[in-house]
Amino acid sequence: MGGCHVVGYPHGPSYSFPALLCSELGSEIVGQVANLQFLRLPDHFARIQELQPSHVILQLGNYEFSASFYHLMRQFKRAFGLAVIPNGSSDSSSSSSLQINSVDALPAKGWLDAYVRVVGLGVLTIGTWLFSNKHRRVFRDLNDCIAQRPNTEFIFLSPFPCLDPPANTLRRLGGWLLRRGLNSRPNSHWLNTHQVIAPSQEFFSDHSHLSKAGQEALAHALVEFFRGRESVTVPGQRPAVLAI
Repeated sequence: MGGCHVVGYPHGPSYSFPALLCSELGSEIVGQVANLQFLRLPDHFARIQELQPSHVILQLGNYEFSASFYHLMRQFKRAFGLAVIPNGSSDSSSSSSLQINSVDALPAKGWLDAYVRVVGLGVLTIGTWLFSNKHRRVFRDLNDCIAQRPNTEFIFLSPFPCLDPPANTLRRLGGWLLRRGLNSRPNSHWLNTHQVIAPSQEFFSDHSHLSKAGQEALAHALVEFFRGRESVTVPGQRPAVLAI
């Protein structure tokens, strides 16, 4: 479950990191949920019970942790039950525009501007994720889901790096916030994607979407993770991956 990366945007599903991972391991994808925001995560827990995959990969946070003040205020209002869209505008139509233009919403005017922006957005982000009842409820439901399925391995990918330095800083902060909310369990694992994908043009097709090289690097890191944990897979049984 995660962003558009799980379906390989903009290259297509055959070049997504779940597809590359499964091709290397000889496994199969039994389900995918793309363009998923964190607060909507519990809507899909029933699929885990229905499909009973051996592994669940969660790639969350890229939508939430951006360097756009307007984007963050939108989340803040949603998290605390305030009015989100004025004048009757459509939530879905404007959210995609905000996501695509999040880096351009507040262009940096030097290091001081970037510093102030990151600090201000960081404070708002921390306040939203630590004090919102909706966020705490999602973490509670997520931890319950993991506890109820001890034979399923849950692999969390940190929010991906990108080519915008302020957004990159906020995504590292987002990784800390996400990991902080997860209970420590034998079947819950964390992969820091900032140690796998460098913020360079080689790994990105644009300011935030992975290139084919970026998808390959991430898939390779996951292959190494799987091979290092062969004991979690029943011998002779192909891993069934639910990429969320």
